[in-house]
Amino acid sequence: MKLLNIWLFLFLPFVFSLEAKPFQDGDVVCFLGDSITANGRYQSYISNYYLTRFTDQTIDFHNAGRPGDTASGSRSRMQEDVIDKKPTAVAIMFGMNDVSRGSYVANPDESKLKRQKQALERYQKYMKEVVARIRKEGKEPELYFLTPSPFDQTVLLDKNNNQLGCNDGLGKCAEFVKGLSLANEGKVIDFHQPMTQLNLDLQQKDPRWTIVGGDRIHPGVPGHLMMAWLFLKSQNVPSLVSNIAVDSANVKVISENNAKVSSVKNENGVLSFNVKQKALPFPIHKSTKELLQLIPVVEDLNQEKLSIKNLAKGSYEIKIDGVTVATYSSEELERGINLAMNDLTPQYQQAQKVAYHNEKHRDMVTKARSLLNTRRWMKSYYKVDVDDPKAVQAHADHFKDKKSYSAIMARRYIKTWDSYESYLEQVKEHRKNTLESRLPQTHRYSIVPLQ
Repeated sequence: MKLLNIWLFLFLPFVFSLEAKPFQDGDVVCFLGDSITANGRYQSYISNYYLTRFTDQTIDFHNAGRPGDTASGSRSRMQEDVIDKKPTAVAIMFGMNDVSRGSYVANPDESKLKRQKQALERYQKYMKEVVARIRKEGKEPELYFLTPSPFDQTVLLDKNNNQLGCNDGLGKCAEFVKGLSLANEGKVIDFHQPMTQLNLDLQQKDPRWTIVGGDRIHPGVPGHLMMAWLFLKSQNVPSLVSNIAVDSANVKVISENNAKVSSVKNENGVLSFNVKQKALPFPIHKSTKELLQLIPVVEDLNQEKLSIKNLAKGSYEIKIDGVTVATYSSEELERGINLAMNDLTPQYQQAQKVAYHNEKHRDMVTKARSLLNTRRWMKSYYKVDVDDPKAVQAHADHFKDKKSYSAIMARRYIKTWDSYESYLEQVKEHRKNTLESRLPQTHRYSIVPLQ
């Protein structure tokens, strides 16, 4: 599939009309939201970018998502999850659980239409309250307003889980968020319209295609990457990993942007040189291959350029640290190539190691927060004495439907709460491993002519 250039280039200037700047060294960023945020993937991809692109900076990202939450519900945990982190920036995304999805049906009666209207009014009221509290109690952090990712009401699925009109309700939430952002001098990042449009475009060819999962609510890995791309594009982050150009005939460095090139030699027709880049390529999950054909993630975020000038005509192997990573013609090398997605390079492999440790970090954060959120919910909603094991067990046993979400979470809490402190320690350990694994290395390049 080709890039959907028409809708992207027509629409994206409006998505990114409000100026945002890249995060800076020392920033503390909280992502506040529901289960889509609690999943943590799009935040991890944003974090992966910063970890690998700015290897001399440290930015702390905090997941303040809770499954099933709403703008109203977030108020009870605002202090611990956001304010106490002393954030320099807060990204807010609610809507999916605020719109009263059950009131959206094919032919809504007056009662359901009233519920839809009341839900939108509550959403607007509590979003204003949430923002006001963050500004006042958080001492005016930079605000990022994320429009809600879509409910896919158009995809053709086997199960009957469509709630017709629900995504239109989320669209109203998105429009409100844009206005709220302007009123609070925030930065708006529109997930809703681009993701909805991508669904509509692709479903013309394949009615079963969706950027959202089978439940129509939760984006999968490609959806989270698209969200991360939209977020990073809004910040005007650099696409460049590095840009290196070497003159083979004159044995000299022409350019070395975001990298240091040294020890250039040309012996018996083999050009060789050392490269130490200041950045690593952006590690992109392999399962997003189809998405990369649809939106310009690589073009926008992942340019590791290498060009070799004045080579004799022919074909050449590129070796890095003695390992062949690619073969190109002299004409291709003259124009320049992008190595960022080449999985044979040591830089790519190092970046994937960073992503691996960061994923372990995300997993431990998710497990710890799941337990913490279950504990809070049992205490606030069910009025359970969470420090009394017998009371917690009685709470878990009282559910008639043992497969209900609350029943499952209560049993999981009983089984794993003792691991909570261990999860927090593992969070620290994986964070340490992530930071250490990204340190730039020096590699030896050889441009070898093929006989």
